[in-house]
Amino acid sequence: MRQDQIDRLNDLAERLADRFITDADPVNWSAADKLPRDMTQQERGDAYWSKKNAMATGGVLRYTLDLIEGGKGSASSDPETQRERDADLDKRIGDAEKKAAAAMARVMDKAKGKAEFDKRVHGKTARAPSDPAK
Repeated sequence: MRQDQIDRLNDLAERLADRFITDADPVNWSAADKLPRDMTQQERGDAYWSKKNAMATGGVLRYTLDLIEGGKGSASSDPETQRERDADLDKRIGDAEKKAAAAMARVMDKAKGKAEFDKRVHGKTARAPSDPAK
């Protein structure tokens, strides 16, 4: 990333941080001085959206800071450091893929067990969703 882009992202991060501080302050939320039991439905909904808005602003701030850090590192890193980063990223991706495969296997095992249970207990077989009534 170019230095001028990093500078612009730093300016953006400062503005986002100021906004996040404002958005996250409960004093600024709708019906801030009321207990939930004393709020109207509209006030509860508005307070909920105030919290979601603060979280969204925080997410954009976090993403911006991550971009800044990534941009600084890639601009000044040597090829060996980049290879290490790539290897770490490959490992994390591989770990995530293994976890996803394990989760899928658990879901499939559970679905298979349910079908077998239905067949054993109720004498049913799993029917296709398009099969109206069997």
